[in-house]
Formats: sequence, C-alpha cells, structure tokens
Amino acid sequence: MKAAISVKTAMKTRDRILETSQILFNEEGEHNVTTVDIASEMNISPGNLYYHFKGKESILDALFARFETEFSALLRESGEARLDLKDYWFFIYVIFEEIYKYRFLFVNLGDIVLRYRDIEKRFRRLVGQLQSATTRVLGYLAAQGALQLDTPQTAILGDTITMVMLYWFSHQRLSNPKMPPEQLIHGAVFRIMCLVSPYVAEDGKVFINAVESLYAQTVSTAAVRK
Repeated sequence: MKAAISVKTAMKTRDRILETSQILFNEEGEHNVTTVDIASEMNISPGNLYYHFKGKESILDALFARFETEFSALLRESGEARLDLKDYWFFIYVIFEEIYKYRFLFVNLGDIVLRYRDIEKRFRRLVGQLQSATTRVLGYLAAQGALQLDTPQTAILGDTITMVMLYWFSHQRLSNPKMPPEQLIHGAVFRIMCLVSPYVAEDGKVFINAVESLYAQTVSTAAVRK
C-alpha cells in the first residue's frame, strides 16, 4: 500500500514540475529559467526535482513530447476530416491555441533547436507534418471549389501559411509583447485567412467578411479593456 501511495505522489510531483516549468518557460523564456527557479517556484528542494528530472534538458524533452503528441493528433484529425472554409478557420484557430500553450518553443525557436539537437530532429518532422497537413487541406478545398488554386499555388500557399504559424509568436514578442492572448491568437488566424482570401470563391466571401468583422471586434474589445 505504501509503495502505491509513493508512486501516486511521485507522479503528481512530476506532473507539477512539468506544469510549473511550462508556465515559467512561457512567461520568462526557457533560456532564463533554471531548475533552481522551478524548484523555488514549487517550494521543493532542487534534490526533489532532480529525483524526477536530471536537469532542464530532460524537463524540456518531456514537455516537447507532450506537445509532439498533441500537435500530431491535431494534424492527423485534419487529414481524416473533410473541411469546408468554416472548418478550416476553426482548424487554424485550434492549431494556434496549441502553439500558444507551448509558445516558449516558438518565441525562441532558433535558439532551442540549436541547443537541443534531438528536439531539432523531432521539430523538423513536426514542421513537415504541419506543412503537409496545411497543403492537403488547401488542396481539398480547391478540389471542392471553395478555393481557386492550382497545384503550384497550393504548395506555395501551404509553405507560406506554415511560416506564419511557426514565427507569428516570435514576431509579436518583438513588435507587441503585451498583446492579450485572445487578440494574439485571433490576429494569427486573421493573417492566415488574409493569405487565403484572394483565392476564395465568390460564395465564400461572406464568411471571409465575417472573419474580418470578428477580428475587428476583438481588437476593439482589447482596446477598451486597456
């Protein structure tokens, strides 16, 4: 019985370490946070933390594994679904919500992949999956007549959308670091839809206009809250 309780407690502590690390990494930047900072925030000893994780790299590896699993599942779902233009908007929104949860990876992407080579390899695979999923969905929308795209345009647009997804949060950290989360995510989705907008068939223009109105409303609400 004691062993079972001990394992249960250990799992709780391990999860708490990951949750605390994720919050600190997101707020302070991964490179600015040490294992001592994490232990202090949790009010546990560095030795207790070391019992679960042998260093910050192993914490980062565990967090990336979580992100990898969640992100890959989202991309698989997009491949199994038959999306219309509204579904595509929702798909993009969910992708950005997931990126926001792990934004420390993206704000400091270049530095992280240079310092953690194993993560670099896995990140490359994820980026490939993201680009494939994005291009596949665009191709499906084009085949259904929702978008007016040929094959070369689909590939280029898919690549451009992938770049915005990867570097949006890094860009905003430099240009507007205090942007509220809701506005940050809506802004990202709006940029993607702006890229898609020139290719939208006539019967989809009403929806694009609705997306523009929603973004304008989000910006207006954020300004009032200030």
